[in-house]
Amino acid sequence: MDKPLKILIAEDSVIFSQGLQQLLLQYPEKISAVFVAHDYQETLVRLSETDIDILILDLNFESTHFDGFTIARKVKENYPLVKIIVLTQQAKIDSYEILFSEIGVQGYLDKKLGVGETLEAIETVAEGNTYADKNIKAMLEIGRWMEISKREKEIVELLAQGLTQKEIADKLYISIRTVETHIKNCTQKLDARNTVNLISIYVSYKNANREGAL
Repeated sequence: MDKPLKILIAEDSVIFSQGLQQLLLQYPEKISAVFVAHDYQETLVRLSETDIDILILDLNFESTHFDGFTIARKVKENYPLVKIIVLTQQAKIDSYEILFSEIGVQGYLDKKLGVGETLEAIETVAEGNTYADKNIKAMLEIGRWMEISKREKEIVELLAQGLTQKEIADKLYISIRTVETHIKNCTQKLDARNTVNLISIYVSYKNANREGAL
């Protein structure tokens, strides 16, 4: 970062927003000012009065008139240079896709994270990159895993058990070419680099107990 950042926190919980504000202000070499807004109108007023670098935005407001999506869209429309990091307690794949693909936010964080990873997200976003924390990434992997067919899951499970492609073909009464095709499809769907990475993703998924059975 060339200079310390100006941060705006848009969050309707006074306790949470003030707590985060005080934590961030402990890093003056990285952050020069931290402002707080508690609703849609306050957020837009502060943005009109101050050159904000990054908006840290709660996704869920206790209001029937607006939410984080509404604010994010308005901010990107009126202040396109302001980078947005979204906070949420309930990460959802659909929300991720809307926020990044449609609205164009730069960060998506689990609200339970500590200040260390929040600072990492701020620095990453300030440098022009996007950031999703490890919990969000795990959620995305789970979502991708749910798109895998039952047969593909069986093959990955057998790979994880140490079986060769020929042994898998014999066990499932299918050809080796069919096994290779299923592995290739799984690798693409899970964005795995190779078979070893595919197995690693599968083991992480199983250890999280996200699914009781294949």
